[in-house]
Amino acid sequence: MSTAPERVPPPGNAVLLTLVGGIALALALTLLAGPTPGGILLGADLAVAAVLRLVLPVRIAGALAVRSRALDVAVLLVLAVSCLVLAGLVPTPV
Repeated sequence: MSTAPERVPPPGNAVLLTLVGGIALALALTLLAGPTPGGILLGADLAVAAVLRLVLPVRIAGALAVRSRALDVAVLLVLAVSCLVLAGLVPTPV
């Protein structure tokens, strides 16, 4: 009697959950330390997402792969740079 091989889910959800965890950390850092450190962490998280989308195959990137690779990476990089620039422009309280 043969059994069907087990299906192993692709790790795409793990990649997305890790990035969502980084966003949650950025939000917590914003609440605890202010908008500048939180914005920097959010920008870094988006930059990591762009690099992961660039290097990972679609099967592993999972929900990170929405459109074409080039468009996904470009959108994530624009968002990352925007967050980093805005974090630098926010005045720090004295």
